[in-house]
Amino acid sequence: MSYLDGLEQCVNSLQASIDTLSSSIVTLDSGIHDFPRIKKVLKVQRHFRLISEQQLQERRQKFDESIKPYLLQAFQKLEESISSLQRQEDSLRTKYELQEARLDMLKNRPPITALPLNSDTTDQLKITIAKRQKLLYTLERYDLQLRQKRGY
Repeated sequence: MSYLDGLEQCVNSLQASIDTLSSSIVTLDSGIHDFPRIKKVLKVQRHFRLISEQQLQERRQKFDESIKPYLLQAFQKLEESISSLQRQEDSLRTKYELQEARLDMLKNRPPITALPLNSDTTDQLKITIAKRQKLLYTLERYDLQLRQKRGY
């Protein structure tokens, strides 16, 4: 019986080893069942191309050199346009003020009474009135320009 007892002990030991291995397999399986997900999470993937600091500085300098002339040209055109618009605005403002002053002057002028005149005197009177209006207009224009220069 000692042979059978030794064999029984061997079978029991083997059964214990199988149980231990089964329990180890279950433990390992629960630990690695999401191994594909962990593998994907831990996978190193390059999303950006890495370059050295020197290469970055060189590329920035090349970019600056290529785009700077276009930007300077665009800024120059913009400044010229702004300057032109400012001159145009000043001209329109002066013209408006002059027209407004002439309108006020015409409103404040007393009405002209009709006198019986012959055609020669009428023509001479019209010429004189036209000269007077022209001189008044010139005087107003010079006055407004002077005010603008002084900042009034």
